[in-house]
Amino acid sequence: MSILHRWFAFGLLFASLPATPATYLVTRGDDPAPDGCLANDCSLREALDAAVSTPGGDTIVLAAGQYTVTRGTLDAIGDVAVTGAGVDATRIVGNGAFDLVHVTPLAALVLDGVTLASQDAAIEIDSGGATLRRVRIAAGGGVVSATSANGAAQLRIEHSELGDAVGCLCGAGSLHASDSTLAGVAMFDGSGDLDLERVEVVGPDAHYGIAFTSSGAATIRDSTIRNQSIPLALDGVGDVRVYRTRFLGNTGPMYSYRDGTVWMDEVEFSANVVDDAHADHPAVLLATDEGAWRISRALFSGNRGGGGSGPGLIGSTVRVLAGANVVMGDVTFHDNTFRAGVANGIGHAIGVDVADASATIFWMFHATLRTGPSVPDNAVASLLAVRGAAANVRIYDSLLAGNCAFANGAGVFQAVGNVESPAHTCQLPSADNDVDVPALQLLLGPLADHGGFTRTFLPSRASPLVDRADPTWCGVANAVFGATDQRRYLRPADGIDCDIGAAEADASPDTIFAHGVDG
Repeated sequence: MSILHRWFAFGLLFASLPATPATYLVTRGDDPAPDGCLANDCSLREALDAAVSTPGGDTIVLAAGQYTVTRGTLDAIGDVAVTGAGVDATRIVGNGAFDLVHVTPLAALVLDGVTLASQDAAIEIDSGGATLRRVRIAAGGGVVSATSANGAAQLRIEHSELGDAVGCLCGAGSLHASDSTLAGVAMFDGSGDLDLERVEVVGPDAHYGIAFTSSGAATIRDSTIRNQSIPLALDGVGDVRVYRTRFLGNTGPMYSYRDGTVWMDEVEFSANVVDDAHADHPAVLLATDEGAWRISRALFSGNRGGGGSGPGLIGSTVRVLAGANVVMGDVTFHDNTFRAGVANGIGHAIGVDVADASATIFWMFHATLRTGPSVPDNAVASLLAVRGAAANVRIYDSLLAGNCAFANGAGVFQAVGNVESPAHTCQLPSADNDVDVPALQLLLGPLADHGGFTRTFLPSRASPLVDRADPTWCGVANAVFGATDQRRYLRPADGIDCDIGAAEADASPDTIFAHGVDG
């Protein structure tokens, strides 16, 4: 082969090799008319334009400072990462009535270490993917939204603070957020999946804390939802799972019109007080004839609901309406009542209100229900009110330290292994339950941290609750909710008989699942 032919062959070889991803250093903070990204003269827009002509994996580096965008939306095309010097050092600011960043179809954008501020949307994803890592958007700085008109949308949020809502019409895509603070999350329609882990969803700017209507899977774990008008709103098809999550200081209830079951395990609902917009609503849960609820190892404490004594208004904290299906196990209710100004409030913790013949389920296993200092001494149904003969209310192995009331043919359908104190208003059959037990004999300590995710009332070994649960129904509860109490301590503690109520005296932690690896 001649030297000329060899050089020609080498030329073809090198021409066929892919070019390597490029790194672009932005050197100016303004937004001039683009004329190429030069070594010492490159704006953010020019760097994004230059990245289009190179293969995926390009990186655009922003030093500390402010980068002001004035010529309209920045388009992210292809696979590109924009990396700043940190949210306190690098700012990208849109100066004009336009979306700041547009992720085009099939593109994959990574934003890392920047603060964004926009007069319209901060980031709009059109059937592409975006990862926000260490990104800050202050309240009023622009929403983050994704749509799937041209294909599935993918959105990941990590270690970020977003002061405006995040919305996703993701199609068959997904929205995943972890270790972040968000104002609100809304995922609508399609079949996309929602995954929130170690996220704080803080209002009150967002109408919804979390709204999910996709037919995909939704999982929320190790998170907090606070100061929201509606902390959890569900529709669509499929189950939703919530683990180790707190609902605090919200001003309206959660609800589901979803064809599926909401599974909640190790959850807390405290200090939720309805506002004027929800004056007729319960503080925590409004259960209707759509969607089922399974709530275990939960604390309901210090909640203040709205309502009264009229149809559909009983129950300050949990309200179960006709056709609903709610089952709870290993739960504690304490000091729940109506908000100030509610006249004739009935059911200061729980109300089951069935106005017609619809089959309605409300079952409790191993619950501890106690009134508190905020509940009036003359309260009607300080714990539980039931109205309507179609209400299927069953209570097993639980403590009811307060009173109940029934109307319109209602009653407790079945009750076994319970203790009622101090009187006998809950219609528990005396043959299968201990009724009219003096309060001083319960020997319960204060609501306190006795281990586990939530606070509990722990009986002493001399309490009439210890080793007194019905073994058959304790076995049923263990099969449904797992053989642990509210704290995830083993039930029964000594392998012989279970205790009545939510906490098992002298029990040991379930070391297999102590750190939530089952979730």
